[in-house]
Order: sequence, then structure tokens, then C-alpha cells
Amino acid sequence: MVVNLLRNGALRNNETIVTNTRHYDSLLKALDEIQKVKFGLETNLSSDLMALDIREALYQFGLITGQVSNDELLGNIFANFCIGK
Repeated sequence: MVVNLLRNGALRNNETIVTNTRHYDSLLKALDEIQKVKFGLETNLSSDLMALDIREALYQFGLITGQVSNDELLGNIFANFCIGK
């Protein structure tokens, strides 16, 4: 499929392809957080508030790279899934 996309000109040689759905979702979430920081910089938002967005972007990157601590992972599981109820 990727070869066909390259042959048809739908993809350029320098483009990145994300094949893992979870990685794609994390990249979209990180992009959203980075855009919030950009907006915050443009509107002189408090650096404390922008730091929260930066941390969330880093967390999303950590989900991709595996650099998320066990406590963060467990907190995310319990926050997003109905476990033990």
C-alpha cells in the first residue's frame, strides 16, 4: 500500500507515515497541546498555564517512546477505564 501511494504521488519521499493508531492519537493530542502553548505565547498567557500544556504534550510523546512512569500509566488507566466497579 505504501509503495502504491509513493508511486501514485500521494506521498513524498520525505513524509512520515504513522501506522500505529495509538501513536497517531498521541501525536494529534500533543499537537493540540503545542498549539495551545503557541496561542498562549501569542496572547501573553501565564507561563504556569502553558507549563501544563507542555507537560501534557511531553506525556503524549512519552506514551509513544515508552518514557511514561508506571504511576502515570496506572493513573491514566484508572481515569479512562471502568476498572474494579
